[in-house]
Amino acid sequence: MKSFLHNKIIKTVGKKNFLVNEKDKTPYTSGWRTESGDCEFVVLPNSLLEMWTVLKLCIENDKYILMQAANTSLTGGSTPNGKYNKGLVIISTTKLQTIIPIKNGNQVLAFPGSTLYDLEKKVKPFNRAPHSEIGSSCIGASIVGGVCNNSGGALIKRGPAYTELSLFASVDKNGKLELHNKLGIELGNKPEEILKNLDDRNFNEKHIKNSNFKASSTDYSNIVKDINANSPARYNADKRRLYDASGCAGKLAVFAVRLDTFEKENNERTFYYSTHNPQDLTRLRKKILTEVSELPIYAEYMHSEAYKVSKKYGKDAFYLIYYLGTSTMPFFYKTKSKLENFFKKSNFFSHRTLDLILNAIATILPNQMPKLYNKLNKKYPHHLILKCDQGIYNEVLEISKTIFDKDDINNFVVASSKESKKLTLNRFVFAGASARCANLENGANSELLPLDVALKRNDDYWYKDVADNARDDILKTLTVGHFFCLVFHREYVVKKGKNNTKVKNKLLKWFDQIEAKYPAEHNVGHVYEADDNLRKFYKKLDPSNIFNPGIGKTSKTLVKNKN
Repeated sequence: MKSFLHNKIIKTVGKKNFLVNEKDKTPYTSGWRTESGDCEFVVLPNSLLEMWTVLKLCIENDKYILMQAANTSLTGGSTPNGKYNKGLVIISTTKLQTIIPIKNGNQVLAFPGSTLYDLEKKVKPFNRAPHSEIGSSCIGASIVGGVCNNSGGALIKRGPAYTELSLFASVDKNGKLELHNKLGIELGNKPEEILKNLDDRNFNEKHIKNSNFKASSTDYSNIVKDINANSPARYNADKRRLYDASGCAGKLAVFAVRLDTFEKENNERTFYYSTHNPQDLTRLRKKILTEVSELPIYAEYMHSEAYKVSKKYGKDAFYLIYYLGTSTMPFFYKTKSKLENFFKKSNFFSHRTLDLILNAIATILPNQMPKLYNKLNKKYPHHLILKCDQGIYNEVLEISKTIFDKDDINNFVVASSKESKKLTLNRFVFAGASARCANLENGANSELLPLDVALKRNDDYWYKDVADNARDDILKTLTVGHFFCLVFHREYVVKKGKNNTKVKNKLLKWFDQIEAKYPAEHNVGHVYEADDNLRKFYKKLDPSNIFNPGIGKTSKTLVKNKN
Protein backbone atom coordinates (compact mmCIF):
# COMPACT_ATOMS: atom_id res chain seq x y z
CA MET A 1 0.00 0.00 0.00
CA LYS A 2 2.81 2.39 0.93
CA SER A 3 4.77 1.84 -2.28
CA PHE A 4 1.54 2.17 -4.29
CA LEU A 5 0.80 5.55 -2.74
CA HIS A 6 4.39 6.68 -3.06
CA ASN A 7 4.48 5.76 -6.74
CA LYS A 8 1.19 7.53 -7.40
CA ILE A 9 2.45 10.75 -5.79
CA ILE A 10 5.82 10.55 -7.54
CA LYS A 11 3.97 10.15 -10.83
CA THR A 12 1.97 13.29 -9.98
CA VAL A 13 4.69 15.68 -8.73
CA GLY A 14 7.98 14.16 -9.89
CA LYS A 15 10.59 12.25 -7.88
CA LYS A 16 12.52 15.34 -6.75
CA ASN A 17 9.36 16.76 -5.18
CA PHE A 18 8.70 13.65 -3.08
CA LEU A 19 10.90 13.64 0.03
CA VAL A 20 11.11 10.54 2.17
CA ASN A 21 14.57 10.37 3.75
CA GLU A 22 15.26 12.14 7.04
CA LYS A 23 17.84 14.57 5.72
CA ASP A 24 15.50 15.90 3.04
CA LYS A 25 12.50 16.06 5.37
CA THR A 26 14.26 17.93 8.20
CA PRO A 27 13.73 21.53 6.91
CA TYR A 28 10.00 20.81 6.80
CA THR A 29 9.67 18.90 10.07
CA SER A 30 11.72 21.33 12.16
CA GLY A 31 10.19 24.29 13.92
CA TRP A 32 12.10 27.51 14.51
CA ARG A 33 11.49 27.55 18.24
CA THR A 34 9.72 24.26 18.77
CA GLU A 35 10.85 20.65 18.86
CA SER A 36 10.91 18.72 15.61
CA GLY A 37 8.38 16.02 14.86
CA ASP A 38 8.27 13.44 12.13
CA CYS A 39 6.21 12.69 9.07
CA GLU A 40 5.93 9.83 6.60
CA PHE A 41 6.93 12.01 3.64
CA VAL A 42 6.92 15.58 2.29
CA VAL A 43 5.34 16.55 -1.04
CA LEU A 44 5.99 19.75 -3.01
CA PRO A 45 3.27 20.16 -5.68
CA ASN A 46 4.12 22.18 -8.79
CA SER A 47 0.55 23.38 -9.39
CA LEU A 48 -2.79 23.77 -7.64
CA LEU A 49 -4.12 20.82 -9.61
CA GLU A 50 -1.22 18.65 -8.43
CA MET A 51 -1.93 19.78 -4.86
CA TRP A 52 -5.55 18.64 -5.23
CA THR A 53 -4.47 15.28 -6.66
CA VAL A 54 -2.02 14.72 -3.79
CA LEU A 55 -4.68 15.63 -1.24
CA LYS A 56 -7.10 13.09 -2.74
CA LEU A 57 -4.47 10.34 -2.78
CA CYS A 58 -3.45 10.95 0.83
CA ILE A 59 -7.00 11.05 2.12
CA GLU A 60 -7.97 7.94 0.17
CA ASN A 61 -5.04 6.21 1.87
CA ASP A 62 -5.93 7.33 5.39
CA LYS A 63 -3.20 9.89 5.98
CA TYR A 64 -3.24 12.93 8.19
CA ILE A 65 -2.46 16.14 6.31
CA LEU A 66 -0.29 19.02 7.49
CA MET A 67 -0.36 21.98 5.09
CA GLN A 68 2.78 24.09 5.15
CA ALA A 69 3.89 27.32 3.47
CA ALA A 70 6.94 29.31 4.57
CA ASN A 71 7.25 27.43 7.87
CA THR A 72 8.17 30.57 9.80
CA SER A 73 5.85 29.65 12.66
CA LEU A 74 7.04 30.71 16.09
CA THR A 75 4.75 28.24 17.83
CA GLY A 76 5.21 25.13 15.67
CA GLY A 77 1.75 25.33 14.13
CA SER A 78 2.97 24.17 10.72
CA THR A 79 5.32 21.39 11.86
CA PRO A 80 4.69 17.91 13.30
CA ASN A 81 4.55 17.52 17.06
CA GLY A 82 5.02 14.25 18.91
CA LYS A 83 3.49 10.97 17.75
CA TYR A 84 0.37 10.37 15.66
CA ASN A 85 -1.82 7.27 15.52
CA LYS A 86 -1.60 7.19 11.71
CA GLY A 87 0.70 8.44 8.97
CA LEU A 88 1.23 12.20 8.71
CA VAL A 89 2.05 13.84 5.37
CA ILE A 90 3.40 17.36 4.93
CA ILE A 91 2.27 19.15 1.78
CA SER A 92 4.59 22.11 1.24
CA THR A 93 3.22 24.88 -0.99
CA THR A 94 6.52 26.70 -1.46
CA LYS A 95 6.42 26.17 -5.24
CA LEU A 96 2.98 27.76 -5.55
CA GLN A 97 3.97 31.43 -5.33
CA THR A 98 1.73 33.08 -7.91
CA ILE A 99 0.29 36.52 -7.06
CA ILE A 100 -2.20 38.07 -9.48
CA PRO A 101 -3.17 41.75 -9.06
CA ILE A 102 -6.87 42.28 -9.83
CA LYS A 103 -9.22 45.27 -9.90
CA ASN A 104 -6.38 47.64 -10.93
CA GLY A 105 -4.19 46.48 -8.07
CA ASN A 106 -6.81 47.24 -5.41
CA GLN A 107 -6.92 43.52 -4.68
CA VAL A 108 -4.73 40.50 -5.26
CA LEU A 109 -5.25 36.80 -5.74
CA ALA A 110 -2.55 34.91 -3.86
CA PHE A 111 -1.62 31.23 -4.15
CA PRO A 112 -0.73 29.32 -0.95
CA GLY A 113 3.08 29.61 -1.15
CA SER A 114 3.29 33.29 -2.07
CA THR A 115 5.18 35.56 0.33
CA LEU A 116 4.57 39.00 1.77
CA TYR A 117 7.87 40.13 0.30
CA ASP A 118 6.72 39.21 -3.21
CA LEU A 119 3.37 40.86 -2.54
CA GLU A 120 5.09 44.16 -1.72
CA LYS A 121 6.92 44.02 -5.07
CA LYS A 122 3.83 42.94 -7.00
CA VAL A 123 1.62 45.83 -5.89
CA LYS A 124 4.30 48.53 -5.86
CA PRO A 125 3.68 49.55 -9.54
CA PHE A 126 0.08 50.31 -8.54
CA ASN A 127 1.31 52.50 -5.65
CA ARG A 128 -0.35 50.02 -3.32
CA ALA A 129 0.85 48.12 -0.25
CA PRO A 130 -0.14 44.86 1.52
CA HIS A 131 -1.81 44.48 4.92
CA SER A 132 1.50 43.57 6.54
CA GLU A 133 4.98 44.65 5.62
CA ILE A 134 8.27 44.81 7.47
CA GLY A 135 7.50 42.53 10.45
CA SER A 136 6.37 39.33 8.81
CA SER A 137 8.15 39.90 5.52
CA CYS A 138 11.50 40.01 7.36
CA ILE A 139 11.31 36.27 7.92
CA GLY A 140 9.80 35.43 4.55
CA ALA A 141 6.30 34.78 5.87
CA SER A 142 3.61 33.56 3.50
CA ILE A 143 0.41 35.46 2.71
CA VAL A 144 -1.90 32.49 3.25
CA GLY A 145 -0.10 31.53 6.47
CA GLY A 146 -0.86 34.99 7.83
CA VAL A 147 -4.53 34.68 6.88
CA CYS A 148 -4.81 31.21 8.43
CA ASN A 149 -3.27 32.45 11.68
CA ASN A 150 -4.91 35.90 11.97
CA SER A 151 -1.37 37.27 11.97
CA GLY A 152 -0.17 40.82 11.57
CA GLY A 153 -1.66 44.05 12.77
CA ALA A 154 1.48 46.10 13.29
CA LEU A 155 0.12 48.52 10.69
CA ILE A 156 -2.50 50.30 12.74
CA LYS A 157 -5.03 51.19 10.05
CA ARG A 158 -4.98 47.84 8.26
CA GLY A 159 -5.37 45.32 11.03
CA PRO A 160 -4.57 41.60 11.02
CA ALA A 161 -4.70 39.46 7.87
CA TYR A 162 -8.30 38.62 7.07
CA THR A 163 -10.50 37.67 4.15
CA GLU A 164 -13.87 36.06 3.50
CA LEU A 165 -12.91 35.36 -0.11
CA SER A 166 -10.97 32.12 -0.50
CA LEU A 167 -10.66 28.83 -2.37
CA PHE A 168 -10.18 25.87 -0.07
CA ALA A 169 -10.68 22.13 0.38
CA SER A 170 -12.23 20.49 3.42
CA VAL A 171 -12.92 16.95 4.52
CA ASP A 172 -16.41 16.22 5.84
CA LYS A 173 -17.36 13.88 8.71
CA ASN A 174 -17.44 10.92 6.32
CA GLY A 175 -13.96 11.54 4.99
CA LYS A 176 -15.05 13.09 1.69
CA LEU A 177 -12.79 15.76 0.16
CA GLU A 178 -14.63 18.81 -1.16
CA LEU A 179 -13.49 21.98 -2.94
CA HIS A 180 -15.18 25.29 -2.08
CA ASN A 181 -14.83 28.27 -4.41
CA LYS A 182 -15.66 31.37 -2.38
CA LEU A 183 -13.28 33.68 -4.26
CA GLY A 184 -16.09 35.52 -6.03
CA ILE A 185 -14.47 34.53 -9.35
CA GLU A 186 -16.16 32.38 -12.00
CA LEU A 187 -13.74 29.53 -12.68
CA GLY A 188 -16.01 26.61 -13.56
CA ASN A 189 -17.82 23.96 -11.55
CA LYS A 190 -15.67 20.84 -11.14
CA PRO A 191 -12.58 20.96 -8.86
CA GLU A 192 -10.19 20.01 -11.65
CA GLU A 193 -11.67 22.67 -13.93
CA ILE A 194 -11.50 25.39 -11.28
CA LEU A 195 -7.91 24.65 -10.35
CA LYS A 196 -6.73 24.27 -13.95
CA ASN A 197 -8.25 27.65 -14.83
CA LEU A 198 -6.44 29.22 -11.90
CA ASP A 199 -3.14 27.54 -12.74
CA ASP A 200 -3.40 28.74 -16.35
CA ARG A 201 -4.81 32.15 -15.36
CA ASN A 202 -7.72 31.34 -17.62
CA PHE A 203 -9.96 34.15 -16.37
CA ASN A 204 -10.24 37.93 -16.67
CA GLU A 205 -11.82 40.89 -14.94
CA LYS A 206 -15.31 40.08 -16.21
CA HIS A 207 -15.15 36.78 -14.29
CA ILE A 208 -14.36 38.67 -11.06
CA LYS A 209 -17.50 39.70 -9.22
CA ASN A 210 -17.94 42.60 -6.86
CA SER A 211 -18.61 41.15 -3.47
CA ASN A 212 -20.12 42.22 -0.18
CA PHE A 213 -17.73 39.84 1.53
CA LYS A 214 -14.68 41.41 3.16
CA ALA A 215 -11.13 41.04 1.86
CA SER A 216 -9.50 42.83 4.81
CA SER A 217 -10.20 43.87 8.41
CA THR A 218 -12.24 46.90 7.38
CA ASP A 219 -13.52 47.55 10.91
CA TYR A 220 -10.16 47.46 12.64
CA SER A 221 -9.38 51.19 12.71
CA ASN A 222 -12.57 51.86 14.68
CA ILE A 223 -11.81 48.99 17.03
CA VAL A 224 -8.32 50.24 17.87
CA LYS A 225 -9.61 53.81 18.42
CA ASP A 226 -11.92 52.63 21.20
CA ILE A 227 -9.43 53.23 24.01
CA ASN A 228 -12.04 52.73 26.77
CA ALA A 229 -13.04 49.23 25.67
CA ASN A 230 -12.62 46.55 28.33
CA SER A 231 -11.34 44.00 25.80
CA PRO A 232 -8.34 43.58 23.45
CA ALA A 233 -8.33 45.08 19.95
CA ARG A 234 -7.29 41.79 18.38
CA TYR A 235 -6.24 38.28 19.30
CA ASN A 236 -5.98 34.86 17.70
CA ALA A 237 -9.36 33.51 18.85
CA ASP A 238 -11.37 36.66 18.12
CA LYS A 239 -14.75 35.54 16.70
CA ARG A 240 -14.71 38.56 14.39
CA ARG A 241 -11.72 37.07 12.54
CA LEU A 242 -12.78 33.43 12.22
CA TYR A 243 -14.23 32.77 8.79
CA ASP A 244 -13.35 29.84 6.48
CA ALA A 245 -9.62 30.19 5.68
CA SER A 246 -9.21 33.11 8.10
CA GLY A 247 -8.03 31.73 11.42
CA CYS A 248 -8.31 28.12 10.24
CA ALA A 249 -4.78 27.21 11.47
CA GLY A 250 -4.33 24.57 8.79
CA LYS A 251 -7.70 22.85 9.38
CA LEU A 252 -8.39 23.48 5.69
CA ALA A 253 -6.25 23.12 2.58
CA VAL A 254 -6.19 26.68 1.21
CA PHE A 255 -5.53 27.04 -2.53
CA ALA A 256 -5.94 30.80 -2.93
CA VAL A 257 -7.10 33.92 -1.11
CA ARG A 258 -8.38 37.25 -2.36
CA LEU A 259 -7.13 40.23 -0.39
CA ASP A 260 -7.40 44.00 -0.39
CA THR A 261 -4.34 46.13 -0.92
CA PHE A 262 -3.88 49.62 0.50
CA GLU A 263 -2.84 53.02 -0.79
CA LYS A 264 0.85 53.40 -0.15
CA GLU A 265 1.95 56.17 2.18
CA ASN A 266 4.78 57.89 0.32
CA ASN A 267 5.46 60.82 2.65
CA GLU A 268 6.26 59.14 5.94
CA ARG A 269 7.67 60.79 9.06
CA THR A 270 9.07 58.97 12.07
CA PHE A 271 9.06 60.01 15.73
CA TYR A 272 11.20 58.32 18.36
CA TYR A 273 10.12 58.68 21.99
CA SER A 274 12.17 57.80 25.07
CA THR A 275 11.09 58.04 28.70
CA HIS A 276 11.62 56.93 32.28
CA ASN A 277 7.88 57.03 32.87
CA PRO A 278 5.78 54.57 30.80
CA GLN A 279 2.67 56.65 31.52
CA ASP A 280 4.07 59.26 29.12
CA LEU A 281 3.58 56.72 26.34
CA THR A 282 0.10 55.90 27.65
CA ARG A 283 -0.92 59.57 27.43
CA LEU A 284 0.59 59.85 23.96
CA ARG A 285 -1.31 56.78 22.74
CA LYS A 286 -4.65 58.00 24.04
CA LYS A 287 -4.30 61.53 22.68
CA ILE A 288 -3.22 60.44 19.20
CA LEU A 289 -5.95 57.78 18.93
CA THR A 290 -8.68 60.21 20.01
CA GLU A 291 -7.54 63.64 18.78
CA VAL A 292 -5.54 63.20 15.56
CA SER A 293 -7.52 63.32 12.30
CA GLU A 294 -6.00 60.08 10.93
CA LEU A 295 -4.37 57.04 12.47
CA PRO A 296 -0.55 56.69 12.32
CA ILE A 297 1.04 53.96 10.21
CA TYR A 298 2.55 52.05 13.11
CA ALA A 299 3.71 52.52 16.72
CA GLU A 300 6.25 50.00 17.97
CA TYR A 301 7.27 49.78 21.62
CA MET A 302 10.72 48.53 22.56
CA HIS A 303 12.21 48.25 26.02
CA SER A 304 15.89 49.20 26.26
CA GLU A 305 16.87 45.59 27.07
CA ALA A 306 15.17 44.41 23.89
CA TYR A 307 16.88 47.16 21.89
CA LYS A 308 20.30 46.00 23.14
CA VAL A 309 19.55 42.36 22.40
CA SER A 310 18.43 43.16 18.84
CA LYS A 311 21.46 45.35 18.27
CA LYS A 312 23.90 42.69 19.48
CA TYR A 313 22.33 39.41 18.38
CA GLY A 314 20.32 40.51 15.37
CA LYS A 315 23.14 42.28 13.56
CA ASP A 316 23.62 39.63 10.84
CA ALA A 317 19.89 39.57 10.04
CA PHE A 318 19.82 43.38 10.12
CA TYR A 319 22.59 43.68 7.51
CA LEU A 320 21.10 40.95 5.31
CA ILE A 321 17.77 42.75 5.13
CA TYR A 322 19.20 46.26 4.97
CA TYR A 323 21.40 45.57 1.95
CA LEU A 324 19.79 42.54 0.26
CA GLY A 325 16.11 42.82 1.21
CA THR A 326 13.82 40.32 2.91
CA SER A 327 13.95 37.98 -0.09
CA THR A 328 17.15 36.53 1.38
CA MET A 329 15.55 35.53 4.68
CA PRO A 330 13.69 32.34 3.68
CA PHE A 331 16.93 30.93 2.20
CA PHE A 332 18.85 32.10 5.27
CA TYR A 333 16.49 30.41 7.73
CA LYS A 334 16.24 27.20 5.69
CA THR A 335 20.04 26.96 5.43
CA LYS A 336 20.41 27.74 9.12
CA SER A 337 17.93 24.99 9.98
CA LYS A 338 19.84 22.43 7.92
CA LEU A 339 23.16 23.38 9.53
CA GLU A 340 21.69 23.32 13.04
CA ASN A 341 20.38 19.82 12.50
CA PHE A 342 23.79 18.76 11.20
CA PHE A 343 25.49 20.15 14.31
CA LYS A 344 22.92 18.50 16.62
CA LYS A 345 23.73 15.08 15.15
CA SER A 346 27.49 15.63 15.34
CA ASN A 347 29.60 14.56 18.30
CA PHE A 348 31.98 17.46 17.80
CA PHE A 349 29.61 20.43 17.99
CA SER A 350 27.03 21.75 20.46
CA HIS A 351 23.60 23.31 19.88
CA ARG A 352 25.30 26.70 20.31
CA THR A 353 27.92 26.27 17.57
CA LEU A 354 26.13 27.91 14.65
CA ASP A 355 24.91 30.87 16.68
CA LEU A 356 28.45 31.36 17.99
CA ILE A 357 29.83 31.38 14.44
CA LEU A 358 27.18 33.78 13.10
CA ASN A 359 27.55 36.13 16.03
CA ALA A 360 31.35 36.10 15.75
CA ILE A 361 31.03 37.14 12.11
CA ALA A 362 28.53 39.85 13.08
CA THR A 363 30.92 41.40 15.63
CA ILE A 364 33.33 42.24 12.80
CA LEU A 365 30.66 44.33 11.09
CA PRO A 366 30.38 48.04 11.99
CA ASN A 367 27.81 49.30 14.51
CA GLN A 368 24.52 49.39 12.61
CA MET A 369 22.60 51.82 14.82
CA PRO A 370 23.05 55.63 14.84
CA LYS A 371 24.92 57.02 17.87
CA LEU A 372 22.00 59.22 18.98
CA TYR A 373 19.65 56.26 19.46
CA ASN A 374 22.27 54.19 21.25
CA LYS A 375 22.68 57.13 23.63
CA LEU A 376 18.92 57.45 24.19
CA ASN A 377 18.68 53.72 24.79
CA LYS A 378 21.33 53.86 27.52
CA LYS A 379 19.58 56.77 29.21
CA TYR A 380 15.90 55.72 29.09
CA PRO A 381 14.23 52.31 29.57
CA HIS A 382 11.04 52.81 27.49
CA HIS A 383 11.03 53.62 23.76
CA LEU A 384 8.46 54.05 21.00
CA ILE A 385 8.92 54.23 17.23
CA LEU A 386 5.93 56.00 15.69
CA LYS A 387 5.57 56.39 11.95
CA CYS A 388 2.87 58.61 10.44
CA ASP A 389 1.92 60.19 7.14
CA GLN A 390 3.10 63.74 6.45
CA GLY A 391 -0.55 64.86 6.52
CA ILE A 392 -0.80 64.42 10.29
CA TYR A 393 2.82 65.26 11.10
CA ASN A 394 2.05 68.66 12.62
CA GLU A 395 -0.80 67.26 14.73
CA VAL A 396 1.44 64.54 16.15
CA LEU A 397 4.27 67.02 16.68
CA GLU A 398 2.10 69.38 18.75
CA ILE A 399 0.79 66.54 20.92
CA SER A 400 4.35 65.28 21.40
CA LYS A 401 5.47 68.70 22.63
CA THR A 402 2.79 68.69 25.33
CA ILE A 403 4.01 65.38 26.78
CA PHE A 404 7.72 65.13 25.99
CA ASP A 405 10.07 67.89 27.18
CA LYS A 406 13.43 66.79 25.79
CA ASP A 407 14.93 66.69 29.29
CA ASP A 408 16.14 64.09 31.76
CA ILE A 409 12.61 62.77 32.29
CA ASN A 410 11.75 62.10 28.67
CA ASN A 411 12.72 62.98 25.12
CA PHE A 412 11.57 62.72 21.54
CA VAL A 413 13.34 62.92 18.19
CA VAL A 414 12.14 63.28 14.60
CA ALA A 415 14.16 60.64 12.73
CA SER A 416 15.53 60.92 9.21
CA SER A 417 14.40 58.37 6.61
CA LYS A 418 17.69 56.48 6.96
CA GLU A 419 17.42 56.47 10.75
CA SER A 420 13.80 55.34 10.49
CA LYS A 421 14.74 52.34 8.37
CA LYS A 422 17.40 51.28 10.85
CA LEU A 423 15.14 51.74 13.88
CA THR A 424 12.42 49.68 12.20
CA LEU A 425 14.80 46.88 11.29
CA ASN A 426 16.29 46.77 14.78
CA ARG A 427 12.79 46.30 16.15
CA PHE A 428 11.78 43.56 13.74
CA VAL A 429 14.89 41.37 13.99
CA PHE A 430 14.16 41.05 17.69
CA ALA A 431 12.44 37.64 17.50
CA GLY A 432 15.50 35.87 16.13
CA ALA A 433 17.89 37.93 18.23
CA SER A 434 16.19 37.03 21.52
CA ALA A 435 16.44 33.31 20.79
CA ARG A 436 20.15 33.65 20.05
CA CYS A 437 20.65 35.75 23.18
CA ALA A 438 19.15 33.05 25.39
CA ASN A 439 21.24 30.41 23.63
CA LEU A 440 24.57 32.23 23.88
CA GLU A 441 24.36 34.31 27.04
CA ASN A 442 22.80 31.72 29.26
CA GLY A 443 23.21 28.45 27.34
CA ALA A 444 22.20 25.55 29.58
CA ASN A 445 21.71 27.95 32.48
CA SER A 446 18.29 29.11 31.33
CA GLU A 447 15.47 28.58 28.90
CA LEU A 448 13.62 31.08 26.71
CA LEU A 449 9.85 31.28 27.15
CA PRO A 450 8.30 33.44 24.40
CA LEU A 451 4.68 34.57 24.88
CA ASP A 452 2.54 37.04 22.96
CA VAL A 453 -0.39 38.64 24.69
CA ALA A 454 -3.16 41.12 23.86
CA LEU A 455 -4.08 43.46 26.70
CA LYS A 456 -7.39 45.25 27.09
CA ARG A 457 -7.63 48.55 25.23
CA ASN A 458 -8.25 50.41 28.50
CA ASP A 459 -5.28 48.87 30.34
CA ASP A 460 -3.06 51.72 31.57
CA TYR A 461 -0.66 49.33 33.32
CA TRP A 462 0.59 47.60 30.18
CA TYR A 463 4.21 47.86 31.33
CA LYS A 464 3.77 45.31 34.14
CA ASP A 465 5.27 42.30 32.39
CA VAL A 466 5.40 39.47 34.90
CA ALA A 467 3.17 37.97 37.60
CA ASP A 468 4.35 38.64 41.16
CA ASN A 469 4.44 34.91 42.00
CA ALA A 470 6.62 34.20 38.93
CA ARG A 471 9.13 37.01 39.41
CA ASP A 472 11.67 34.82 41.21
CA ASP A 473 11.54 32.31 38.34
CA ILE A 474 12.53 34.84 35.67
CA LEU A 475 16.09 35.93 34.95
CA LYS A 476 15.02 38.76 32.62
CA THR A 477 12.08 39.87 30.51
CA LEU A 478 12.54 41.26 27.01
CA THR A 479 9.52 43.21 25.79
CA VAL A 480 8.48 44.62 22.42
CA GLY A 481 5.00 45.32 21.13
CA HIS A 482 2.50 46.92 18.80
CA PHE A 483 1.73 49.69 21.21
CA PHE A 484 -1.48 51.29 19.97
CA CYS A 485 -3.38 47.97 20.09
CA LEU A 486 -1.49 46.88 23.24
CA VAL A 487 -0.25 43.63 21.75
CA PHE A 488 3.07 42.64 23.34
CA HIS A 489 5.70 40.01 22.64
CA ARG A 490 7.49 39.05 25.82
CA GLU A 491 10.52 36.84 25.90
CA TYR A 492 10.99 35.46 29.40
CA VAL A 493 14.43 34.07 30.21
CA VAL A 494 13.64 31.41 32.82
CA LYS A 495 16.26 30.68 35.49
CA LYS A 496 18.18 27.43 35.52
CA GLY A 497 16.43 24.72 37.53
CA LYS A 498 12.98 26.22 37.12
CA ASN A 499 10.31 24.23 35.32
CA ASN A 500 9.47 26.04 32.10
CA THR A 501 5.94 24.64 31.90
CA LYS A 502 5.11 25.59 35.48
CA VAL A 503 6.43 29.13 34.91
CA LYS A 504 4.40 29.42 31.71
CA ASN A 505 1.25 28.28 33.51
CA LYS A 506 1.81 30.88 36.23
CA LEU A 507 2.11 33.60 33.60
CA LEU A 508 -0.91 32.42 31.61
CA LYS A 509 -3.01 32.27 34.79
CA TRP A 510 -1.99 35.85 35.53
CA PHE A 511 -2.93 36.89 31.99
CA ASP A 512 -6.33 35.31 32.60
CA GLN A 513 -6.71 37.29 35.83
CA ILE A 514 -6.07 40.61 34.08
CA GLU A 515 -8.44 39.59 31.25
CA ALA A 516 -5.73 39.56 28.60
CA LYS A 517 -5.90 37.22 25.59
CA TYR A 518 -3.21 34.90 24.23
CA PRO A 519 -1.84 34.23 21.76
CA ALA A 520 -2.30 37.68 20.27
CA GLU A 521 -1.15 37.18 16.71
CA HIS A 522 0.91 34.00 16.59
CA ASN A 523 -1.01 30.83 15.98
CA VAL A 524 -1.82 28.65 19.00
CA GLY A 525 0.51 26.07 17.44
CA HIS A 526 1.64 23.51 19.99
CA VAL A 527 2.44 26.13 22.63
CA TYR A 528 -1.02 27.37 23.61
CA GLU A 529 -4.27 25.57 24.32
CA ALA A 530 -7.03 26.58 21.91
CA ASP A 531 -9.99 28.15 23.70
CA ASP A 532 -13.60 27.06 23.21
CA ASN A 533 -14.15 29.46 20.28
CA LEU A 534 -11.22 27.99 18.36
CA ARG A 535 -12.07 24.38 19.20
CA LYS A 536 -15.60 24.81 17.90
CA PHE A 537 -14.30 26.56 14.79
CA TYR A 538 -11.73 23.82 14.10
CA LYS A 539 -14.37 21.09 14.55
CA LYS A 540 -16.74 22.87 12.19
CA LEU A 541 -14.06 23.16 9.51
CA ASP A 542 -12.57 19.70 9.96
CA PRO A 543 -15.01 17.31 11.68
CA SER A 544 -12.88 14.25 10.85
CA ASN A 545 -9.72 15.83 12.30
CA ILE A 546 -7.74 15.04 9.14
CA PHE A 547 -5.92 18.37 8.88
CA ASN A 548 -3.22 19.46 11.35
CA PRO A 549 -4.31 17.14 14.19
CA GLY A 550 -3.26 18.26 17.66
CA ILE A 551 -3.15 21.98 16.87
CA GLY A 552 -3.80 24.04 19.99
CA LYS A 553 -3.38 20.93 22.16
CA THR A 554 -6.51 19.38 20.65
CA SER A 555 -6.93 15.66 19.99
CA LYS A 556 -4.70 13.90 17.45
CA THR A 557 -7.19 11.09 16.93
CA LEU A 558 -9.33 10.63 13.82
CA VAL A 559 -12.90 11.40 14.77
CA LYS A 560 -14.67 9.21 12.23
CA ASN A 561 -13.32 7.08 9.43
CA LYS A 562 -14.82 7.37 5.98
CA ASN A 563 -17.59 5.03 4.94
